[in-house]
Amino acid sequence: MKAAKFSSRNIFTFFFCMILLEVAFPKSLSAQTVYSTHAGKAGTVKVSGTSDLQTWTVTSTEAESQGVFTLDEKNQMKAISQLQFTLKANSLQGGLKIMDHKAHKALKASKYPVISFQLESAVVLPIQANQQVIHATGSLTLKGVTHTITLPMLAVLNSDRSFTITGTKALRFSDYLIKAPSFMGGAMQAGNDITVDILLTYLPPQTQVLAENK
Repeated sequence: MKAAKFSSRNIFTFFFCMILLEVAFPKSLSAQTVYSTHAGKAGTVKVSGTSDLQTWTVTSTEAESQGVFTLDEKNQMKAISQLQFTLKANSLQGGLKIMDHKAHKALKASKYPVISFQLESAVVLPIQANQQVIHATGSLTLKGVTHTITLPMLAVLNSDRSFTITGTKALRFSDYLIKAPSFMGGAMQAGNDITVDILLTYLPPQTQVLAENK
């Protein structure tokens, strides 16, 4: 029996066909999609801390954020290639005008009106269906001072294909050259340590259009 002979042309044709099959029938599909928060439905950013007398909290519902998420065929998040976040410093409110004024003064909100985060890299790890843990590393700019931080977050896929992303990060006023505010004539002095909690909802493009038309 003669051994089969394979010419270079046959080998090329074989590999070309294999490439076509891989393109036509990929083992797993993925696509990059731009997700954004929407005014009125963005979620909340809460900053809390302690003082000599009691804990304090300021909250904003005016965060603006946009990211490029890589999703598989089941809309499970596989990666994040871009993510930007901005928040107006004076949108952080605690319910008492005098305390809000002190907080905005400490942040020098008139000179540095925007708090921002710019993603540099992200690791996305699935933990169960429709949930992923994200370790987002990027530049946080607060009162004109920028530091690289890593923000641990949890992403949950909702039935409308939106993602709810939550996270908590401990920071210190002194890292951003902020003098901790005092209240009540100095009787209430805020501590140096603060905690930032985020709860944001990111909408896919079609949902963004529907939300804007309402």
